[in-house]
Formats: sequence, C-alpha cells, structure tokens
Amino acid sequence: MKDRSKLIILSGFAACGKSTLAERYIVNHPLALYIEGDEIITKLGQWRTHTTEAVTSKRALTSGMAVIHLRAGYDVIIPQLPGGSYDATYENVAQEADAEFLEIFIEVGKEEAIKRLLARGSWGEAGLAPITENDLPRIERLYDEMIDAVAQRPETIVIKSTEGDVEGTYTALISAVS
Repeated sequence: MKDRSKLIILSGFAACGKSTLAERYIVNHPLALYIEGDEIITKLGQWRTHTTEAVTSKRALTSGMAVIHLRAGYDVIIPQLPGGSYDATYENVAQEADAEFLEIFIEVGKEEAIKRLLARGSWGEAGLAPITENDLPRIERLYDEMIDAVAQRPETIVIKSTEGDVEGTYTALISAVS
C-alpha cells in the first residue's frame, strides 16, 4: 500500500535553492507536482498593480491544484518565502485531501543568503527590476522577517543548505520527507 500523499511546503529565502530542490524532487518521484507560485502570479493580468488580489488568486489557484493532485495520491511540493503571520491555507489543503503536511525550511545564513540573492540579481518573478546593492536594506529586513516567521512555527523542519552542495541538501530534504 502506498503511503499518504505529501504536501511539502519548501520555504527559505530567495535564491536559497528551493526551485532546484523542487525540480529534483519531481524528477525522483513519479507524478509529483511542483507548483511554482512565481510563475502563476505572472500569468495574472496587471498583477504588479493589483498585488493583494493577485496573491489571493495565486494562493487559491495553487491550493486548488494541490488538493486535486493530493487526492489522486501524488505528492505536491510548493516553494515559498516564509514571512509575516502564519497562513494555514496549505495545512488546510493537506487536511482536506487527507495528505501529510510538511513544512521544510532551507536554512542559509544571512550573509550567504544575501550574497546568493545579489548574484542571482532578481527576486524570481519575471519582469521585476533587477536587484542591486541599493536593495540591501529591504533584503536584510525581509531576511529578518523570514527568520522571525520560521521561529513561530515549531513544527517546521529545518535543513541546512551549503553553497554548491545540492546533493547534500537534497539528501537532507529526502531524509526530512521520509
């Protein structure tokens, strides 16, 4: 008998490797679904000028996709940047689909996280202005908010990411999910 399907929320700072790990996960897990919210939100007309509504719509769309796929018996992995107050949407989706809910945080130290993000040069969503040194105060604030948000979620599983060690980080992810 197959284990319950899993809804994996893969969180961490921008450029920490969430997408790389999600892609690797679906390659190794037949019919697992990787839902990239950044791609969904950019498909919504005028999303940049209607941010609140776009985020709400993105969450509804990803939740709907996730519950359908989980009910079919397949895993779903959703990368996201944690922050602000906790939103139980995805935990509720897992419960509705009788799936296992896992929050996994990819930990990267502040200096390293900022270095990776500056090297990438963008937040992730297509069409946004490039990131520069002028964005450092905002980047540092977002990082601190993320750390505070994760600290408020004691059920979150923390795995460490080492620059250039995708294999080691992926092994830690699989260990956390198993």
